[in-house]
Amino acid sequence: MVPAVANRRAADELRVFRRDAGVSMTELCRAIYAEHGDSVSVQNETIAVANLARIVDATLAIANRKGFAAMSLRDLARRTGLSLGGLYAYFQSKDELVAVIQRQGQRQIEQVLRRQVDQHVTARARLDEAIRAHVLLSEILRPWFVFLYMEARHLGQAERRQAVAMEEATEEIFAAIIREGQADGSFRDTDALAAAAMLKAVLQDWYLKHGKHGRRGQTAAGYARAVQELATRYLAPTPMEEITV
Repeated sequence: MVPAVANRRAADELRVFRRDAGVSMTELCRAIYAEHGDSVSVQNETIAVANLARIVDATLAIANRKGFAAMSLRDLARRTGLSLGGLYAYFQSKDELVAVIQRQGQRQIEQVLRRQVDQHVTARARLDEAIRAHVLLSEILRPWFVFLYMEARHLGQAERRQAVAMEEATEEIFAAIIREGQADGSFRDTDALAAAAMLKAVLQDWYLKHGKHGRRGQTAAGYARAVQELATRYLAPTPMEEITV
């Protein structure tokens, strides 16, 4: 396929996924406000959600450039255009801010994956969709995904345990689908959790080494298809050389 045509199709697929999955910074921050609103002193939801989006977007940008530990609330105030008092209307500390971003990010990933996967019946189709949804979601929310991966170490002990549990819950989505396929004969007998962990590492490579893939001309949709083929061949119940994708 001509690269320009492939790129247009990949962009169209990403745009449709974004629309159908309802994924955006605004919706993520609306969810934060719905959960965290009792501790936010701004009562107007429209204003609060808009400012939360500015705060979260700035946090991700600064943290992914120089690290969350090195970011000060003054850095955040300058980037958002809010005063320190304005920031305190939403979060009382950096610890609270990172915990909320981690919790809502992991929750959104799990919710979108489950919603997308549940639209399919067979284990093969469900695994393909889980892979596609994860790659496209990480493309749309790449700064958030990088932050979740890099900054979990700055959480308190309780929050870190919760982040690990939520990360494992996401991995379990893939493991459960693999077990479904093993039960109906679609996938070979192998350690489902180990296979899911390896698959997750390949998926993480998309957003952690995005520049490398970009230099190779890879698109999110194209990368998803490559991972789908890799998973199909690895989990095939018949010898790999007999599999046609």
